[in-house]
Amino acid sequence: MELFINTLPSMLGVVVGGLITFFIQQSSIKKQLEWEREKMELDNFQKDEDRKFETYNKILQADGDHIIHDINYHTGAGKLQTKAYNEYIRPLLFDIYHLLDEDVAEEVENIENVFERQYIMEEEDPTDKEVLSKSYLKIISLIKQEFKNLRSSKRKVK
Repeated sequence: MELFINTLPSMLGVVVGGLITFFIQQSSIKKQLEWEREKMELDNFQKDEDRKFETYNKILQADGDHIIHDINYHTGAGKLQTKAYNEYIRPLLFDIYHLLDEDVAEEVENIENVFERQYIMEEEDPTDKEVLSKSYLKIISLIKQEFKNLRSSKRKVK
């Protein structure tokens, strides 16, 4: 019994030390898992951003290679070439629709709403050409602004 009483403080020290070590390890593991999760989210975000900008680049290239938007130099009125838009631009936009910034997605929706209404009504509204033209030009403008912002942020990092 006396031996047990003499070793009790040592045994309690081992148990307390073990518990402290256990809780510290649990805390460290939890922090490590959080850090890994945040790193994965950041990596996924960066991959999505890279994919979005690659597609934006393809959109700007298609816009330059094909006549997607025409301007009547006599009246100054713009016209979206719907066949070219549907062939070259629309598939690219919808491939990354879930990655689009809200402003770009809103303009895509404006164009889609006009197309849908034209399909249902089987005729054009007098304002359709203007709406399509403005929405398309706004998409191109927003994409170019995104590239400016990207370049600007890269300069700040350097």
